[in-house]
Amino acid sequence: MTELALEIDQVSYRYDALEALRGVSIQLAAGEAVAIVGVNGAGKTTLLNVAAGMLRARSGGHRSFGVPLDRRGMRDHMRHGIVLVPEGRHVVTRLSVGDNILLGGSCHGWRRPADAAMEFAYEVFPELAQLRDRRAGALSGGQQQMLAIGRALVARPRVLMLDEPSQGLAPFVLERLAASFGQLREAGITLLVVEQNLSFARQCTGRLYAIAQGRVRFSGGWEEFAAAPDLLESYL
Repeated sequence: MTELALEIDQVSYRYDALEALRGVSIQLAAGEAVAIVGVNGAGKTTLLNVAAGMLRARSGGHRSFGVPLDRRGMRDHMRHGIVLVPEGRHVVTRLSVGDNILLGGSCHGWRRPADAAMEFAYEVFPELAQLRDRRAGALSGGQQQMLAIGRALVARPRVLMLDEPSQGLAPFVLERLAASFGQLREAGITLLVVEQNLSFARQCTGRLYAIAQGRVRFSGGWEEFAAAPDLLESYL
């Protein structure tokens, strides 16, 4: 039986009167790359925040490699290997690239992350090694996205979740990110990618979940999704 890197089971979440998630269930096998697509307000980011331990579900639960994580906070999730790269990157602009990379180990209580963890981040994004002394606020949008992912890699993720990684980036940068995602999968990292850019999502992942109004409306492969014009059009 294939080991499940992440299993979200009948999760619901409410913001006051707004029911953001309504019994959402998804599964990711170890080493998979899976997309979650949907329009703004569908519940995609809320789902990632629950899976990352930033929000606590009203009902349902989630597990990673068989370990229940429902009652644990974000730091415990990261120590278990569930790491989120949030929408908007959130790099510390006043710090250097190198210092931002070092922050990735803070969830483990490291004053300085293990050399192997930092070397892996710079191996995936050698551009960052060349820019390590530059202030993060002086980077381009694409470089900041690489930095946000590189910082997450220092936390040694087993499941890396990315929220809208393509947002605002030029096509040539998206090609670079897609290549890096391939490297991460080769290293055994499971990927969960929330995206509105369907072309980029298809390039980076093997299958998808489509969410609307807090519910999963489709689960399957990209060819099956593309073969349903009415379904595809509603998510463009």
